Amino acid sequence: MADSRELPIFNFADDATQIEDIKKHLNTRGANIAVAGPELVPNLTEIVKNAHLVGASPIEAENVLASIASLFLAVPEDKSYELVDIFCNQLTPAHFKGPGIGSPAAAAIRVLSNLFRGYTRMPKIQERIFSTLLDLCREARVISEMGVNQATLTEYFTRWESDSKTRITILRKLHAALIADNRADHAAKVMIALLALYTEADAELAVEDAQECVRTAVVDPKSFSFDHIVRLSAVRQLEKKDPAMHKALQLFATGTYKDYQSFVAAHPSFVSEKLHVDEAVLVKKIRLLTLMSIAEKDQTIPLPLLSTELGISDGEELEEFIIEAIQVNAISGKLNEKARTLQVTTFQHRSFGREEWVTLQQRIKSLIAHVKQSHENIKNVNETVTAH
Repeated sequence: MADSRELPIFNFADDATQIEDIKKHLNTRGANIAVAGPELVPNLTEIVKNAHLVGASPIEAENVLASIASLFLAVPEDKSYELVDIFCNQLTPAHFKGPGIGSPAAAAIRVLSNLFRGYTRMPKIQERIFSTLLDLCREARVISEMGVNQATLTEYFTRWESDSKTRITILRKLHAALIADNRADHAAKVMIALLALYTEADAELAVEDAQECVRTAVVDPKSFSFDHIVRLSAVRQLEKKDPAMHKALQLFATGTYKDYQSFVAAHPSFVSEKLHVDEAVLVKKIRLLTLMSIAEKDQTIPLPLLSTELGISDGEELEEFIIEAIQVNAISGKLNEKARTLQVTTFQHRSFGREEWVTLQQRIKSLIAHVKQSHENIKNVNETVTAH
């Protein structure tokens, strides 16, 4: 039975009256629900089997669905999962369509979200509802409205005692919803979490997920580091299962703009058919990555050299690119127009291995030492002032 403290009541008529009203409405829309006696569960079962016929208008659909959902309050616990499962099977993107918060899909999301909160004491029902919510969020492109993050999802999985197969299914759906909502950076993190669920033993089963993980990370304009992806067991399998995709990952992990040109020449249809992205997005990204690699070797970079390595004419176009690189935090630095150089002060690392960790540790130790010295100096000044 759903928790009445969490599930809102949408119709204050008695259950029998409410059931008859819903039946009549659904029957006018093409259902053929017969009289099933006075019992709640048989009547509600027939109603939820026809829930996809509630109406095309989002307002009408939400009102009727909410009325149906409120009847779940009186359903015995041993019958609840079966009814919720039937209800979820009807509330799919096949029947509730459209993007945005005013769409039929969004109306179904609002009703299911309330129902989800009504089953806090029945985890497997929450798990079932959540899976359907993700499908609808993909259709409506409103996953941001759900407020789902990795910490919340981990908490849900623990509470629901979800097995590995269910976790993978839910993460796939969340990934699809994020992609539909143009949140590629979040989608890439979800796919990495998904692939981490595979072990060495079953990594071969994850080829499609690994391909999507690489694709999402490569096309994401905010992702500049790929070490964590390269190390995944499932991704390593791509070297044999999909060499071109594995090569693309290696290219963006360590390659340059010139390497990218060679790759595209060897695989002319790869970008459009496998990565499904405008090539201009990839060109901009590989140029940024190339600039970061150059900055790692020498922080005073001659502009003619940069022009050659990036394939950008040495002039206004190159300067605009450098400004954009600074804006997206790939590097920070200043242009020296007189010397025709770029002076880099900081840059993102494309890879972060043992050497980088040692350097970071040294810098942190140095910072701590400076803070301690500053604290000591302030203490001495205060003592001197007090003495006078």
